[in-house]
Order: sequence, then structure tokens, then C-alpha cells
Amino acid sequence: MNENNLNNINNNGARGVNSQPQQSYSQSEQTGTAYNAAAYNSAGGSDVSGRRENMTTAGMQGNTASANLQSGANTAGTQSNTGNSSYRVSNTAYYSQQPNGQYRYTAQNMPYRESAPINPASEKLPKKKKSGKSGFAAAVIAAALVVGGAAGFAGTVLGNNILQTGTQQSTSEDTSSANESEQKTPASTIDLNASQIPKPLDESKINDSTNSTLLNAEELYEKVKNTVVIVYNYQDVIGYVDPVKYAFGSGVIFTSDGYVITNHHVVEGATKLVVAVNDYEDPDKMNEYEAELIGSDSLSDLAVLKIVSDESFDYATLGDSDTVRVGQDICVLGNPKQLVSSLTKGIVSGLGRASVSGSAYGTSTIQIDAAINSGNSGGALFDMYGNVIGIIDYKIVSNDSTTVENLGFAITINDAKPVINDLMTEGYVTNRAGLGINGESISEYSAYIQGLESPGVYVTYINEDKPVAKSGLKVGDIITKVNGTEVVTILDVQNIVGNLNVGDTVELTVLRQGANGRYSSKILTVELSEIELS
Repeated sequence: MNENNLNNINNNGARGVNSQPQQSYSQSEQTGTAYNAAAYNSAGGSDVSGRRENMTTAGMQGNTASANLQSGANTAGTQSNTGNSSYRVSNTAYYSQQPNGQYRYTAQNMPYRESAPINPASEKLPKKKKSGKSGFAAAVIAAALVVGGAAGFAGTVLGNNILQTGTQQSTSEDTSSANESEQKTPASTIDLNASQIPKPLDESKINDSTNSTLLNAEELYEKVKNTVVIVYNYQDVIGYVDPVKYAFGSGVIFTSDGYVITNHHVVEGATKLVVAVNDYEDPDKMNEYEAELIGSDSLSDLAVLKIVSDESFDYATLGDSDTVRVGQDICVLGNPKQLVSSLTKGIVSGLGRASVSGSAYGTSTIQIDAAINSGNSGGALFDMYGNVIGIIDYKIVSNDSTTVENLGFAITINDAKPVINDLMTEGYVTNRAGLGINGESISEYSAYIQGLESPGVYVTYINEDKPVAKSGLKVGDIITKVNGTEVVTILDVQNIVGNLNVGDTVELTVLRQGANGRYSSKILTVELSEIELS
């Protein structure tokens, strides 16, 4: 930094005269950049006044003052504002006010920079990006300058310090923006117009009427999708004039004239049944038909319905469940939660499982791991040739409070066929052998309280038209064994005689109470007869 002492210069300002003989100025010069002027020290406290203009020097902006010095040999010349053009000084010395509000004395022959002028009509100045921080700084600067105008120099310094900080922030923002603009665009983008045509299915396999061609799941679905229907159960509800849609399940059309297989528990208690069938022309539409209940059997949990249309129905082929093996692939088609025509896939997990009724009059079931849910009941279990090998019946969801998964069961179609035929022709299942009685269970605890030797089935009714009426069995007798096997419930009796044929005989062990109130044991032989169960 260079120090210059100017002596005997009298400053006659607008607000007063400074007669102090010695005034000191500190000068710092950096050619081609902004100038930093030292503080102007005045003993009288008056500032340098005169004509002040805003000018641009060599591309840099600053506030300049043309001071009128009445004494001394140095007289400030005229300074012009010429945009980005260079400025010239025609005298030997001048004072200039710097951006920080201070003044600088410049000696004669001061080097200057000259730049070519810009024609505003032909070229625009680049716009300076404004940031939120710069805007905030400018607002603070404005407030600080007001304070500076009232309080003096300190306020102006505050304003300039903030200006310097704000300028640095703006520069940083501009640099960040430049970096962002330099980011490369992705080499490639998603083609929104691209589309692929699904691979066509083999129509010859789908249309194979012999069902001798192995299919994948897609082909199977296309082959059988219209054969599975929704069954709506309407029931009378207090407060409603018409029956209310109470429940729903699935069903399988197995003839072209509209016979439908479903579960007994799907149609149980219904006052009206409606079957919804896929529209063969419009896949988003379903056609509803009011259905007739042909027959229903609770022990096998099967029912047969009939719907009528002028057109033939698509129907499924009933297969042979005796050919099913554990581990083979299967598919389930139904309407879980009314999600129409939902297909799930799995394998056969087991064979020969018990029916939901647990009765010998029931049917055996196929265990599967394919997902089934509420609404699947009555739907179809298909092999991968498109044959129905089972009717979906139930699933196990818990056992002793332990959650279980993938334990579904379907009635074997070979066990279902004779039941279906009987329901279609007779309205009930024929050739079921039975005793022809009704009874109530006596548990071990009840037997103990009554002083009986063992629990059993208490006979409450005997059909007089059946052979049992001539066997000597009486109402009040307690059946404790059938063919030597202990029984406690009617289901126990059914599970024994249900595996026999009409005309076979069984041996009953009974307890009969005498006149003295004591029970005695007797052996009776009873011929089995056909009974109607539902």
C-alpha cells in the first residue's frame, strides 16, 4: 500500500469549510480491478461534497464524485458515464468515490483500460441470475443504507459488508447453477410408444375336444375360463320385501344345457339362486340366470343347479380322479371375493383325505397347495389337460390356534359323479345303507351321571317301514357298539354302516333299562336298508 500526504489543501464543502492545514489520505491501487480507498479524515467532520455521478470504468461499476477544490493547483476534470466504454481524464488529478463510500485520490497520468462499446440495439447484456439469498441481502442492504443515512458511516460499512457477502453468495449460486446445467442428459429414455404383442397361444391344443393334450396355465385358462360361474344365494331377511343377496360362491357348468355343480353350503338356506355366466362376446360382461335347485346333499356337500338359455353353454369335462398323483400340477378356477375367473396354480399335496362332513356318506378329497379363499367353494380343480378332477370344498385355516397355510381340499370327481347323477335324477342320493333310526349322543360324563356302564347312542326314533322295526330294537335303547366297534354319536354309526351295502346285516350291542331301573346288555342283528339323507 502507498501512502501520500497532501498538505495545505482547503476543502470547501457544501455543509461547511474545513480549515485544517493537514489532511491525510491513504491510497491503494490495483490496476484493472476495483480500488480500495482509505478513510477520508477530516478534523472538521465535513465530507467532500460536489457533483457526484454514477459511472462505469473498464466494465466495473462504482460511485464517483467530481470534487470542487477552491484552493491548490489540482482541479478535478469532467468525468462521464459511458456505459462499458472507457473513461478519460483531461486534467492532472481527481478524487473518486469508491463502492464502499470512501474517496480515493488519483495522481496524473493514471493508467486506464479501454473497452469496445456495446451497441444495445444489436446485443443484449447477459442477465445476472438472482438467488433467494441475494434478494435477502439486497433487502438488508437497503435497510442498512437507510440507517447509514441517519447514523453516519457505520451504516454504510454494514451495507457494503453485506453487499460483499451477498455478492459472494450469488457467485456461489451461479457456479452451482452452471454445474447443474453441465449435467449430462440420460443416454436413453423409456420408449412410451413401444408395445409388444403377446405370443399367440396354440389354438389346436386349446380346442382339443379329447383333452389329451398337456397345457400350460395360460392355455388351460383360455380353454376353461367360461365354464366356471358365480352362484349368488338370496335369502329372506326381516325388513326387506324381496330376498336379499346373502352369500356367493362358485360353480361349474358340466353340460351344454346348463347343469351346474356347486357345494351344498353355497346354496344352503337360499330362497332364490342366481348364476352369473361370462358373456362369450364381451369379456367385461356377465349374464345372470335365475337357477333351479335340482338337489342338494349335506353329507357330500354337493348340489346341482339348472339354468336355461336359448344358446348352448360352454361346459367343462369331468375327468378321472383315480389317475391323480401326488406332486402333479393342478389349477384352481373360481371367484374368490367375487374376483371373477381367478386362476391359481399348485400341486397335489395328498390323496384320500376326509370330507368336510367327516361322514362315510361323504366323499374323499384331494389335498392341494394352490391358493383358495372365500368364494372359491364350488369351483373347479383342473388337471393340466383341462379336465375337472375335483370340486373345491374347504380349506384349513387354523389348528389349535396355530395358523396354517396352503391346506385346501377338493371333493374327488369320481366320488362326486354318483352323487351328481342321483341329485339330477332323484333329487337325493340313493343306495345309502342305514339302520333307519334317529338317536342322541350320550357322552362318558352323561353315562357316569346316569350310572351307565358306557357311553353310546340313545335311540329316539325307529322307522316302522324299515327292517330295523323287526329287529327288536326299541326307543330308549342305548347302542354302545356296531359290529364290535364302540360308538358314541350318530356319525360314528354312519361311518360304519355307510361303507356297507343295502341288505347287509350288522350286529348291535345295546343297553336296555329294566323294570327295576337297571340296564342290561343285549345283542341284536339288524338288516340295513336304503335311507334318504340330505
